[in-house]
Amino acid sequence: MEGCVILVDVRLIKDTYVYNEFDEVENTYWFDFKQKKFLHNIDTFYYAVKFKQDFTADSKDMKVKDFRRKFEALSREWDNQNAFNSSISFFVPGMPDALNYTPFSYAFFYNVKLECPELFDIFFAPKVPHSADNGESNTCECVVQIRSYMLWMYGVKLAYERSYEYVQAIADYFGLEVDFVQENRVDFCWHSNYLKCPEKFFSPENFYKMRVDRFKDAVLHTSKKGSEDFEIDYLAMGKRSQKIFIRIYLKSKEVVEKGYKPWFFKVWLFNGLINRYDMYCYEYAFLKHSWKSLDLGRLQFYAEYGRQKHYVEKCRRILSQEETISPDSLRALADRLTPAVNLVMNVEYQVMRKHTKSYELIPFFDNSDKLTGKRIYDFLDNRKLICDYLTSKVFRLVEPHEPGKNDSNKSRRDLCAFWKALRSCKLTDTFIPEEDRSLVRTYTRKLNSEVVKSRAVKAAITYGIYVRGINADDPLTDCIEALCMLNDNDLHDAYNYKTKKVRQFNANELTDTMENAVKRSSNLMLIDKDTGDIIFNS
Repeated sequence: MEGCVILVDVRLIKDTYVYNEFDEVENTYWFDFKQKKFLHNIDTFYYAVKFKQDFTADSKDMKVKDFRRKFEALSREWDNQNAFNSSISFFVPGMPDALNYTPFSYAFFYNVKLECPELFDIFFAPKVPHSADNGESNTCECVVQIRSYMLWMYGVKLAYERSYEYVQAIADYFGLEVDFVQENRVDFCWHSNYLKCPEKFFSPENFYKMRVDRFKDAVLHTSKKGSEDFEIDYLAMGKRSQKIFIRIYLKSKEVVEKGYKPWFFKVWLFNGLINRYDMYCYEYAFLKHSWKSLDLGRLQFYAEYGRQKHYVEKCRRILSQEETISPDSLRALADRLTPAVNLVMNVEYQVMRKHTKSYELIPFFDNSDKLTGKRIYDFLDNRKLICDYLTSKVFRLVEPHEPGKNDSNKSRRDLCAFWKALRSCKLTDTFIPEEDRSLVRTYTRKLNSEVVKSRAVKAAITYGIYVRGINADDPLTDCIEALCMLNDNDLHDAYNYKTKKVRQFNANELTDTMENAVKRSSNLMLIDKDTGDIIFNS
C-alpha cells in the first residue's frame, strides 16, 4: 500500500454533489490521494560542535582571543547601526555565502548568532564555564539549528553537510580545531492522513485506554467545531525541557493558522497525503489566515467548479456576505456539496541529547572517513532502531480493552492499526527532488506574497480612514493616497527597512522574479495633478 496510488475512497464522497457532477477523469484529477499514508522525516535538527581550544573565560589561547575580538567588533558595529539594520553581513573565505550576524542570547552562553535565512542558524559561545571536575569545559562552543524547510527540501544528511561547511570555514579562518560533533536535539515526526476523525480517536476516554507509556499525564487541547462538536488541536506528553517530549496535533491546522510553511502543502501533495481539492481548500484558508475558513474554501471550490446553478449562486452569495448563514448550516451545506478535506496529523518525538547520549550506536557503515562528524552519521544510520525504540518502549498506542477478546493488561496488548501503520512507515531521508524545488519555491512565494498584499491593502484602507475620516472612496484611492502621504523621512525609513528585510530572506530562494505579479505595476506612474510632475514611474 505504501508505494501505490489508491483511487479516491468513493464511500466517503459519492453522496456529494460535486463528485456526481464530475466525470471520471475530473474526479481522478481532483480527488486522488494515497489512503492511510504516513510520511516520516526529521523536522528539527540541532547539532553541537566542540573545539579543542580553551574557550573558558580566563583562556590565554590567542586564537580564541582573536575570535572574541572579531565578534566584539561586530557587536559594536551592530550597536552603532540604525535601528532598522537588525543584522550585519558576515563572511570569511571558504564560506559558500555570507551569513547575517546578530547579537543573541541562547542557553546563557551562546550570544553570537549567524543566520542563513530560512535554512539554518549557527550559535557561538565566546566564553564557556569551567567544568566541576578538571577545570576544562564540557560545554560545546557551537550549536547549529537546521530549520525544517532545509530538512524537508534537501534531506537531513545533505542539510547537515551544507550547514557544516560554514562551521568548518569559520573554524579554519580562526585556526580552531574541531574536537567532535554530536547531536543536540532531534525531532522525529510522522505526518499522516490516516485518521478521518481524530477527535474520536484521541478523545480522552479512548486515548487513555490505548496509551502505554511512563509519562505522568497528557495535556489535551480541543477547540469548537460548530456548536455541537469539537476537534483535537494537540495533545502533549512530558515537557519541552525533559529528555523526551511528545506532541500529536493537527499539522495542517498549524500551517493555516500560523501563516507560515505553506510549502508543506506541496510536500503533502507530492507524497499523496492530500489531493488537489484538499490543496485548493487549504490555500483558501491559508490566505484568510483562518482554519474556520476551510468550509468557505469548500464553497469557493463548488462556486468555481460546481454544475448546479442554484447552489453555485448560493455559494457566491455566502462568500460575498450577501447571505448570512450559521457555522452549523455552513458545514452542512459544504458537506452536501463537497467532500470533507483530508486532515494531516503529526506525531512528533522531541528527543534531547541527555537521552540520546546513552545510545550504543551500531556501526552499520564505516563512517571513519567522516572524522569528527562520525557520530552524526552513525546516529542517522541508526534512525530505524531509534524510532523503533521510541515508538515501542517510550510511547505506543494499543488496542482498547475488549473483555474476552484481548488482554486486560495494556502493556501486553497488540498495537492498534494506526500505530502499526506508523511503525511500518519507511524511514528514508525525505526530500524534494532538485527538479521540483523551484516549483515549491515559486509556490511558497506566491502564497506568501498574496498574504502580504492583502495585509497591505487592508492597512492602506485603515490609514485612509484615520486620515480622511469615514469616507466612501474606492480602495484604489486609499492605496494611492497612502503612497502620496510619504515624506522624505518615511522614504528614508522605508529604504532602511527594505535593507533589513532583504537580509532576512535567502537570496538563493528569491533569485527569479514573479513576472505575473509585477506585470501590471510596470505600467503605473504617480503624477502631481497641480504641476504635472511625475512623482514615480515604475
